[in-house]
Amino acid sequence: MPRRKADVLEETEAAAVMDEEFNEAAAEPEEQTLTDTEERAVEPDEEIRASVESELEEARIPTEDDAEADIVETVAEGDMDREPPEIQGESGNERPAARRERPSRRAREESRVRRVTAEQEEIANESALRSAVRTGRVLNGEVAAVEELNFGGKSQMAAIVVLEKKYKVTIPFSELFTVSPIDMTTVDLSTNDGRYDYVRRTRMFAERMIGGTIPFCITQVERDGNGIVMLGSRARAMERISRLYFGGDNPRYKIDDIVEATITSVNVHSIVVLVGGVDVVIPQFSLTRRWFLDLHDGYKVGETILARLANVRLNDSGQYVVSLDPISVEIENAKSRYNILSNGGNTKGIITNVVARRDGNGERIGMTIFAYIPSFDLFARVIRINANSFGRKLSAGSQVMLRVIDHAESGYLICEARYDFGNNSMFNSYLYR
Repeated sequence: MPRRKADVLEETEAAAVMDEEFNEAAAEPEEQTLTDTEERAVEPDEEIRASVESELEEARIPTEDDAEADIVETVAEGDMDREPPEIQGESGNERPAARRERPSRRAREESRVRRVTAEQEEIANESALRSAVRTGRVLNGEVAAVEELNFGGKSQMAAIVVLEKKYKVTIPFSELFTVSPIDMTTVDLSTNDGRYDYVRRTRMFAERMIGGTIPFCITQVERDGNGIVMLGSRARAMERISRLYFGGDNPRYKIDDIVEATITSVNVHSIVVLVGGVDVVIPQFSLTRRWFLDLHDGYKVGETILARLANVRLNDSGQYVVSLDPISVEIENAKSRYNILSNGGNTKGIITNVVARRDGNGERIGMTIFAYIPSFDLFARVIRINANSFGRKLSAGSQVMLRVIDHAESGYLICEARYDFGNNSMFNSYLYR
């Protein structure tokens, strides 16, 4: 049966459409598809890889970078006080690095604040010390040690003074005293033995000041790698103080005043005291009528004694020279006790000093003997000796039996030495203080 023309045209158009669709499909990349069998073959590999990555992540040790990242994220949210979010592992426990990081930051901040505060205090203290140098302010400090140091190429002793319990001030021996306590006529610095002897003697005088509080002026302040280093002068401070106490039309201390003197050095038979910015050496026979083999048994550095101001004058260098009389104060205080012993009473005493009496021509006319009565802390003058009871001359340290004859207005008991108990050179003076 012959085909109609219309049918042929429809088939031609359909074929053209199919060719066009085929060409478009050929131009596009072919889409990859997997069959069910292929998908089942791939799934185990993906699951294994995902499982391994998960286990590796859980097994990884957290680092400080992780914790800081968590904290930065928390701070960025604007809440400084809020603790960082908990980081949960498989067991639900907080990771230790994140837990410890916040207190560590806070501790570092507190440490920084303390360091800055200490630096500010140090700067303020250094400024105050430099101001003291400019103004010549008088400070007080305790002598803690004595060292041999080099000053200008010469070795000499120096006192180390502690200021405010944290600063050290070095005072050379030449700046410790207004007048050197060493008689330089007895020193020969041209020989090694002479220089050694001088250093030994200066060390001895300086060490006797250890433990005492002394006035001083700061003369130099420097800073090195170890902190602040200072030099000082006690002599300069004492000159300023002495002008205040003894200078001018209306000085603080006047002749016959009872003054308080601070002991700065103790020797076997003398002490050095500081009164009104002036060093005064008091030998034993001018210090007390008590008996001491060694003054260390009765006097210590830093203690004070009362004395009468006997004389004040200026020497050729314009420095004040002071004389003290502590014995008169000692006897005056004993007057309240000397009625304990009545006339005719006997007591044991110790000869403390024997002084020759001379006339106007210097001829010896007798002697005055002083004695100490330790049982009652009283003082006596011996005016009569029972010659038949003594086979030798009396000397300091002799123990004698005393008989009270009278009570003098001066505060002394007037006694007679009846007989001798022997020399006291081996006697322990501590029992008789």
